[in-house]
Amino acid sequence: MGPKADRTPHFLTTFMKILSLDTATRMGSIALVDEDQLLGEIQFNTEITHTERLLPGIENLLQKTGCHLKDLDGLACTIGPGSFTGLRIGLATLKGFAQVYKLPIVGVSSLLTLAHNGILSELPIVSLLDAKRGEVYAAAYQFKQGILKETLIPEQAVKPEILCDTLSKLGPCWLLGDGAYVYRELFTDRLQSNVIYPPEFLMRIHAKWIAWLALPRFKKGEGKDWQRLTPNYLRPSDAELKK
Repeated sequence: MGPKADRTPHFLTTFMKILSLDTATRMGSIALVDEDQLLGEIQFNTEITHTERLLPGIENLLQKTGCHLKDLDGLACTIGPGSFTGLRIGLATLKGFAQVYKLPIVGVSSLLTLAHNGILSELPIVSLLDAKRGEVYAAAYQFKQGILKETLIPEQAVKPEILCDTLSKLGPCWLLGDGAYVYRELFTDRLQSNVIYPPEFLMRIHAKWIAWLALPRFKKGEGKDWQRLTPNYLRPSDAELKK
């Protein structure tokens, strides 16, 4: 009798290593994922800048997981909305890696990534990032059985007072992100028991979700035209407004 045939489905034998990172907010996150397996993740919550901590963090994660940049199959990062400087630093870092190691890059929404912390909830998930100048970057999503079903509120930069009028029509919902912290008193006062706040560790962007969102896009062949990838700021910078 010959050797037993391997009946493992093809999609379970095709693995893809992805290095993903988030620099959209003051906090930062770096993850290394092999297909659907998290090999390692680093979360930052310090006052030093992304310029100071990003490359050492990547080096440390790769060293701890026994991986090298040449072993990767793809790179992924949040492209906004978020901190203008932070987004540029993250994307520029990955573009440098892509050029040297001939790797594709996929950019994903920071708000959609944040929302995946509530992927198992049946209630609407509202992602809120502090946009300064009295505004938040906001979007709302509906998940069903772990799958994104609908975008309830498209990405926008909006004053939280105006956003409250829109959220009042959603009914009970989760508020995630640093924007929820900054304007918690306002949201609670306006929306009362219709808003729910998760634990702190679910209020920040996790890089593992970036890789998870990027994986099917890599398998479709996306990310090769990374030179054209740019941040999604949603609104003009202060310098552009002054002009």
